Amino acid sequence: MLSFAVGLTVLAAATGLYIGAHFGPGPRDGLMTGLRERLGWPIWIVRTALEVTVVAVGWALGGNVGVGTVAFALLVGPMCQFFMRVFAVRVAGGEDPVRGSDPPRTGPVPVTE
Repeated sequence: MLSFAVGLTVLAAATGLYIGAHFGPGPRDGLMTGLRERLGWPIWIVRTALEVTVVAVGWALGGNVGVGTVAFALLVGPMCQFFMRVFAVRVAGGEDPVRGSDPPRTGPVPVTE
């Protein structure tokens, strides 16, 4: 149980680190960010829907589905969104990796050129 919780937290934090730092998403995370952009849904909903779909397809093909599999599918989305916000690097004129477009600004935007 502890190993599962630590592993899930590390995976979600790593996802937040490399997507939040604009290093580019991997295949599943690319699908997640692409669907977020197209549909306008929050990251946690898109990622949870993807994971639940993958679990259902795996189960339909004869794979094992246990408590950890279901817990991962339901928890990884909200945790990824949390860590993406924690580790997001804001770039002037850039896109917010969690929300999509630039967040509203309340003060002057620093320009780095």
